Amino acid sequence: MSLATTVAVLAGEAAIVGPLAYAAYLARPPWGAVVPFAAWCGLVLLTFLPAARSWTARTHGCREPSASERSGLRRPWRNLLHRAGLPDGQYRLMVTDADGLNACTPVRGIVAVTSHATSLPAPHLEAILAHELGHQRGLQSLSAFVTTHLTVPSRFLRWVLRTLWSPVTPMWKRAVAWQRPIGFLMVFLLAAAATAVTLLAALPAAIAYAATALPRLSKTATDHDADAYAVHLGLGPDLLTAVETHIEKAASEAELPLPLVQRAHHLRRTLA
Repeated sequence: MSLATTVAVLAGEAAIVGPLAYAAYLARPPWGAVVPFAAWCGLVLLTFLPAARSWTARTHGCREPSASERSGLRRPWRNLLHRAGLPDGQYRLMVTDADGLNACTPVRGIVAVTSHATSLPAPHLEAILAHELGHQRGLQSLSAFVTTHLTVPSRFLRWVLRTLWSPVTPMWKRAVAWQRPIGFLMVFLLAAAATAVTLLAALPAAIAYAATALPRLSKTATDHDADAYAVHLGLGPDLLTAVETHIEKAASEAELPLPLVQRAHHLRRTLA
């Protein structure tokens, strides 16, 4: 994650919070303008607390490992910490329910692994854990910080727009089934309200989309850096085997994951 990308995301988020601050200022000057920015900064500072980190990770789909998952993760995780020279307890291990090979780790201090990866052989699982740990090392964690904290206004705005529009289609189907004027009137009023909010939020929504998309532009580079960390720890061959096995499985289901193919090529060049 480059400094320019971080600054661009920060500017985009400020462009969303700014109008809210101005509206709050008109409603209750002068302190009303401070409230939106204070709430935003408060969310950022709150997630630096260890307890809040766990809560933030849960909002991104992470959970505590089950008993069977914890049993399978225990030895690979300890071996990795010993290999990396890290104390036990510096990072918290969590699981996200997904069929993919790697999990998004959006919170500093939290290493996430997919439920699919927990079923891998121990050497492959240790390599995957090394990759996820690599995302938390040094400047790698900046991407997680940007995605988790700075893009809160963008993600909230997108949630509002989805919430407004999602009932329209089901209500239209019910109105058609009822064949009552009141049903069509309710759909019209809801659609009108959603349209009005969308028009008002069109520019902030576009900024929100751009702000949340910018961190994803550096995903390939950050994945390569995390892979390099696993290679540095001597787990490159096991990581390459895990990636190639996942590619073969996906290819047999006619779903070739091109990003993983690119990662595999990059790992081969790194190990050559």
